Amino acid sequence: MLKKYRDFRYLFSGRLISNCGDSIYMLVLSWYILDVTKSTMLVGVLNSIIFLPTVFAFLFGKAIDRWNKKKTLILLEFVQLLAVLVIIGGMAIHHQAPTLSLVIIFIAVFVAATASLNTYTVQDAYVPSIMQKEDLPKAEMYMSFAYNGTDYVFTSIAGFLLAVMSYMSLLVVDIITFILSILTFSRLDSDSATKHVAEPTASDEKSDILSGFRALMDNRLLRTFAFGAAFGNLMFGGLNVYTLTMGKAFGGSAYFGLLTAGSSIGIMVGGTFVVNHVLKRYNVGRILWVADIIFGMILLPISIFSNKYMLLVVWFIAFIFLGVSQVVQKPILQAEIPHEKMGEVLSAFSTITISTLSVGSLLFGYLAKFMDWKIFMVIFGVSYIGIGLLYFSNKKFNNYSVNQ
Repeated sequence: MLKKYRDFRYLFSGRLISNCGDSIYMLVLSWYILDVTKSTMLVGVLNSIIFLPTVFAFLFGKAIDRWNKKKTLILLEFVQLLAVLVIIGGMAIHHQAPTLSLVIIFIAVFVAATASLNTYTVQDAYVPSIMQKEDLPKAEMYMSFAYNGTDYVFTSIAGFLLAVMSYMSLLVVDIITFILSILTFSRLDSDSATKHVAEPTASDEKSDILSGFRALMDNRLLRTFAFGAAFGNLMFGGLNVYTLTMGKAFGGSAYFGLLTAGSSIGIMVGGTFVVNHVLKRYNVGRILWVADIIFGMILLPISIFSNKYMLLVVWFIAFIFLGVSQVVQKPILQAEIPHEKMGEVLSAFSTITISTLSVGSLLFGYLAKFMDWKIFMVIFGVSYIGIGLLYFSNKKFNNYSVNQ
């Protein structure tokens, strides 16, 4: 794949580097807020701010379809770099003005998250235009590694580094990663990034900003997918909070690092070796619902494990199936959505599905005061089993192939 498609090679490499930066500042800020405020509620607020821009994602869809994607990617990376600099400034004044410091940090996080969200959408809209349709699942194996594998790996590495480095030192490393991603995206072919841009037509001018939502709701498969993904992300918003409390319960940031390392390795194994094998035998729709059900079934009884190492092993196995699930999701969207509306519909899909992460972070950030992580994991497991059954109930989804 990387040799076959030049632009995909630089797109993948840039995403790989950029996601390292995303992962570092998200983990650093979570522990920083928990450390200086001692409040799980404020950690929930932070996580909700990170995912809040998804509520407005649909506003950028038409622009993503029309703008030069190379220039857009570079601009978005630069915005994230500036936002991290502001975060460092906010941390620097914490002792003098703690409230102002938090306000500055939260605003900068919102800006960075907005840029990061649109970076994902630009890339996802760009990929189908630079390769053959049958190569989309393989491409997503690479992008899943860049999106998720590095996310969990660098989150776990940062968890360990927090024990020996300061928060601001890690954010300086973060800035370096964004500089490198800008340099990598600058090597994309400008002609390639432009020739797939959708030219505005008379019908486009008349269409409103909600047309992406209508395209989703008018397609039964996409509608089912959106509802399932939205509920799943609601629960993952809670998992972001409860993973921190699990880390504290079993040994602090070091064990949190082990949990995220287990997640990362599981996702990478599932999203590469395992999914590569099952894609040869089953269609992407069937793989998705089976993987979601197994993921939920494994996590459902995880609270019975009192041994932290046994819990870690089960955690790792569960995330293998999450890795499989994540790889086959995007090719379904890319194959089902018309190319000229790719950015618009993907942005609407993000608004519906990812925005629930904010709701989940706030909801479970509050409930964490009263509800133990063991109870949450039971709820989480049952929820994912239900999502898998929802996909199974849709006949087209159950038999979906990207080549159809």
